[in-house]
Amino acid sequence: MEDEQTSKFQWKLHVDGSSNTHGSGAGIVITTPEGDAVECAMRFDFKATNNQAEYEALLAGLRVCIALGADELEIYSDSQVVVNQVLDEYHAREEHMIAYLDIAKRLLRKFKMYKIFQIPREENERADALSKLASATMSIRSKAIPVAHLTKPSTAKSEKS
Repeated sequence: MEDEQTSKFQWKLHVDGSSNTHGSGAGIVITTPEGDAVECAMRFDFKATNNQAEYEALLAGLRVCIALGADELEIYSDSQVVVNQVLDEYHAREEHMIAYLDIAKRLLRKFKMYKIFQIPREENERADALSKLASATMSIRSKAIPVAHLTKPSTAKSEKS
């Protein structure tokens, strides 16, 4: 018999982006309904601001959750800008930020339900560590955690467009 108090949001997504003088990247941690964690570090092969890296982390995490079949999702990010833009509390003004927000909202419509929360960085440690690994110098190579590469921003026009 199922507990009626069980949260409908059994999928959880923690995301973080990082940008520094060595590069930029994202950390993604997905917790499945069974409690398994899917972790990913993604290095960007393009220059990104911190806000762009935060959005790329969110978009990559949403795409993986969609591919895994998540339908109801709790999202956690330490980015005040990204979370508040998604919640329509802040307005995106720059063209590239408007484009990121549009993509995020399009992906979010694929879920039956979602909630997004801004959390302190210390509550987002695993995603933060993965984003820092991905944005570190190229001399760091992890054999335990594969680092994926994103060759162009999600906002770049595709050849089909």
